[in-house]
Amino acid sequence: MSSEDTNCVISFDVIVVGAGIGGLSAAVALANRGHSVRVLESSSQLLHVGAGVALPPPTRRWYESEGILQPEDSACVPLDGIELTQWDTGDLVARAAANPVGKQNAIHHGDLQLALLSRCRELESIDIRLGTRVIDLDIEGNAVLLATGERIAGDLIIAADGVKSTLKAKVCPPEASKAQSTGEVAYRFILPRELLESDKELLTLVERSWATRWDGPSRHAIAYPARNHQLLNVVLIHPDDRHAEESWTSVTDKRNVISDFHDWNPTLRKLIQLAPAVVPNFRMFLYPPSPVWMKESTILLGDACHAMLPYLGQGVAQSVEDATAIATVLSMIEDKAQLRLALRAYEQSRKERVESIQAATYKAREQLHLQDREAQEARDRERRTASERNENSDVVKMQHSYWVWDAAKVARNALLELIAAG
Repeated sequence: MSSEDTNCVISFDVIVVGAGIGGLSAAVALANRGHSVRVLESSSQLLHVGAGVALPPPTRRWYESEGILQPEDSACVPLDGIELTQWDTGDLVARAAANPVGKQNAIHHGDLQLALLSRCRELESIDIRLGTRVIDLDIEGNAVLLATGERIAGDLIIAADGVKSTLKAKVCPPEASKAQSTGEVAYRFILPRELLESDKELLTLVERSWATRWDGPSRHAIAYPARNHQLLNVVLIHPDDRHAEESWTSVTDKRNVISDFHDWNPTLRKLIQLAPAVVPNFRMFLYPPSPVWMKESTILLGDACHAMLPYLGQGVAQSVEDATAIATVLSMIEDKAQLRLALRAYEQSRKERVESIQAATYKAREQLHLQDREAQEARDRERRTASERNENSDVVKMQHSYWVWDAAKVARNALLELIAAG
């Protein structure tokens, strides 16, 4: 992925609905190129919520190029790689080292969102309105309708209102928003370093620049450091007990986490014992690919368009690629009459790539959660062999394959081809 430094030829008034990672990333990218952006967010304040998220190396560099993160930003921890261990014994299976493209990075979701918000407030051409709920969209009039009755118009509307987008139905047919349960739920919790200091083994997990993953039958768990090694992010994915919701605020009693992983290795069980009494717990859904990404002068972006399961760590990365693509094409056109052409180029440059990643993410889940003991052993033998050759295998190999992509170049070429075709 690369970032386009070219300022726009003509400035557009853009409305971004949603101040999540995707919406704020798009706002910064557009403002940095000379466009005027108004961000409308229903929450009255942006809380420091969520857990750790992955930033592949191109994504980290993009955030630096846009002035959102600094090269030595301690909130973002570069990881040397990931250790794959036996789920029951904790024995090391293989080490998957960093890719030549660069290192995976770990950052707390709240830290990233606050960094984005800070950058938005530095840019005079961005106006953020919190506590502003968009309830409807006038596609033909290029306007949004607020709960207060106020109507706000712009040249372009970006629906970045998340996985439960209310605006997606205005762009896509209803079936595009129908989710299918994966049958899995994720427990997520953060452990501060001071909780780990009395146990040398656990302290090592937050001190080292490595992620640790345990892949077991129908489940897997991962732990990695964040915020200058002061936090340990822990995620445990397990079969759906139907008591969770598709929400960051859904929780469960810690006793359920202990029960679900009672026969796993001692290291993981010790981490679970340190979890808070109430643990975030949310059901994961598979969303069908969006049949279209645009309608008139409205586009979908980020989770509102292509919610990603977490198995390949591509959620933030693909939102950033969306932001890069729309900022690139919008800054190339020389007349407002070319806006629809630019939006078509945005869709064409992103749709096939995102759909392939969505499909691969679901396949990665199968590799992580093999139930058959012989299949697990065969997978782990392959991992050891690859590690001995200084190579990566299965899920890690899939992850790295998506790190080499120039979203700006692909979007630029798509627009030039459309212009040439008349």
